[in-house]
Amino acid sequence: MDDRVGEVLSSSTVACTAQAPASELAPDLGAFVVTVSPPEALGVVTAVRVAGFDSHRRPLAYGLPPDELERQQPQLRELLVTEFDLVLLGACELDGWRQRLPARPPRLHSFVRLATAAEVRTITAQPDWLRTLAAAEPRDDVLAAAIRAAAAARPGDRQHLVQTGRALARLWADDYERLQALLRRVQP
Repeated sequence: MDDRVGEVLSSSTVACTAQAPASELAPDLGAFVVTVSPPEALGVVTAVRVAGFDSHRRPLAYGLPPDELERQQPQLRELLVTEFDLVLLGACELDGWRQRLPARPPRLHSFVRLATAAEVRTITAQPDWLRTLAAAEPRDDVLAAAIRAAAAARPGDRQHLVQTGRALARLWADDYERLQALLRRVQP
């Protein structure tokens, strides 16, 4: 599978953690991704982290620029692992994607791929997905990144952005400052 960006390491009906095959293949914060084995689930990346492969040994600073470090210490790439977390927003059912959690967690070791633009448009057609992400941590930055990704799947569709803005205004009607800060983060 050439389009995989990860493999599920832990899973629940609301969230997953996956490991990227390489650091440069990890999806961006706010990216929409799909777990590809039954049950198929669609989610948004809420965190990406790189750490040492062995949790008992922390990586050390070498004081070298990245190119030189790669040349002098090529084995370091094998000692690091990149993981990402995702919050699930939808499940693939017989008639297509639905904005609801899967009945069962995605299978461990199933692959994760980036969602297609059509899948993103389907799962974000109604603004209900914003409420799910608004509860995720770190809330506002993830939500802003996901809104930008959803807008990228709809080039030139200003109406969708207006609908999203109205839904956010309803969510944070009592917190104008937070709403304004979030809307500033959404702007490209």
